Amino acid sequence: MERVEVLDSFPAASSPLFRDYLAGRPEATRFYEGPWDLEAVVRAGERAAASGPRAAAARALVRQQELRGNPVAAAQAARLAEPGACAVVTGQQAGLFGGPLYVLYKALGAQRVAREVEARSGRPCVPVFWIASDDHDFAEVRQVTLLDEAGQIRDWRYAPHALPEGRPAAAILLDETVAPLVEEALSSLPMSPYREEVGAALRRAYAPGHSLSGAFALWLGALLPDLVLLDPADPELKRLMASVMAREIAERSPGSALALEAGERLKAAGYHQQVPVRGGGFLNLFLVDGGARRALALDGDLIEVRGTGRRFSLAEALARLEADPAAWSPGVLLRPLAQDLLLPTAAYVGGPAEIAYHAQIGPSYAHYGVPRPVLLPRPSVTVVEAAQTRALDAEGLGLRDLTGDAEALVTRWAREAYPDVEEAFAAVREAVAREMANVEERLAALDPTLRAAADSARGRALHQIESLHEKATRALKKRDQGRAERLRRTRDALLPGGAPQERGLGLLGLVARHGPGLVDVLRERLDPFARGHQVCWLQGGRP
Repeated sequence: MERVEVLDSFPAASSPLFRDYLAGRPEATRFYEGPWDLEAVVRAGERAAASGPRAAAARALVRQQELRGNPVAAAQAARLAEPGACAVVTGQQAGLFGGPLYVLYKALGAQRVAREVEARSGRPCVPVFWIASDDHDFAEVRQVTLLDEAGQIRDWRYAPHALPEGRPAAAILLDETVAPLVEEALSSLPMSPYREEVGAALRRAYAPGHSLSGAFALWLGALLPDLVLLDPADPELKRLMASVMAREIAERSPGSALALEAGERLKAAGYHQQVPVRGGGFLNLFLVDGGARRALALDGDLIEVRGTGRRFSLAEALARLEADPAAWSPGVLLRPLAQDLLLPTAAYVGGPAEIAYHAQIGPSYAHYGVPRPVLLPRPSVTVVEAAQTRALDAEGLGLRDLTGDAEALVTRWAREAYPDVEEAFAAVREAVAREMANVEERLAALDPTLRAAADSARGRALHQIESLHEKATRALKKRDQGRAERLRRTRDALLPGGAPQERGLGLLGLVARHGPGLVDVLRERLDPFARGHQVCWLQGGRP
């Protein structure tokens, strides 16, 4: 990698609240723990470390890493039990083949921040990735997009024999259809010296019999062996977070009321409510019932299991939670509290939506007596490879030029390449407009009613010229298909389908082309505190 360039914008669609937080504006940061710099994270680490020992959570995490055969991560997890230890946490759903590129950037951001906090404070600081293994949105995690050998966008989808309706990712066991999916996806990728090495790791992870979240953990652990991967579906971790879930039941969802009040304050400040919250009848909890993860609602003194019609009392719910905490999981407003009860979290590295909805979760930290971490925007990144740099330079284009209509750009190129054709059409338009204006003037002098007819005739003539111009442009574009194809490949690599690269392409493709070593380079070169979008020009790209 030759250099990293920081642009003054964040490409993903994001809320005004997030944009103001990214810029450090006080009107936004007051809904959080203030500024989000290294010193703020160090102070938050001190508060988190003082909130109590985490020996039990550390033991559970050591066991998880050891079961995956990752001794480096196990040693990292053990450090959470040391006096004064803190953590930098990030997380994501267990997307197919690791999910989109931003998953990698989240993890690298957490690692860099943890290292910098430890260097500044002298206290152990451990990077932790929270795998959303309780999540049951199969449609969101079953698909990934990659570029094939021809530079074409291809979607890969896991289609098991039986759809796991409502099952959490930890309970979705990969069937035999995953093996040919892995082989087909790997064989479609461009040849490189690293494809076989990366493919071997992917095959070990995404094998029949592994859970969807377990496969994700094995694959991400192969790429980042010193990252602690936390699977919250672990019964021991569920037992440790049960007190937060119990209060959600016993106090009738205090976090919902607090989030509703925070939403009103956001609206008064000129923002919108980030998480729609109803005034009552809502629990930030899910229960696995009949194999499916189901939402829960309050109905007077009863709890309703949505989609089943079953109800039980608050006392029975608390008894069920105590007997089998593994069947329960927190919802979006409660999950950060459970996370930061388990871990001494100094900072959470999140995406735009996550950081935005944390503005409504903030008051719950004081209510539950859990130290609130600093919210760090995840690194936003576009990686530009050498071929793409050459294509941009050949046309005198920048990344921003690709955000427009690609077809309009090709049209402009075609017209610029044949200036004599453009000059001829410009001349005929001018001549028709001039001569028809003369005809219109003379006819109007003879009979004023003929002015409108002459104007209409001029419009039809110009329309026919425009139609002929469009046909000519299409013919010119066909004469330079290679140029248009190069633009398409470049745009698909950098803005696939018009989406930011980090969201539109899976991390597998980049790692398979450039090898695991690129992961180490990115970790060193990315700035986890950058306040804009980072463009990484790979070796052979722009100086």
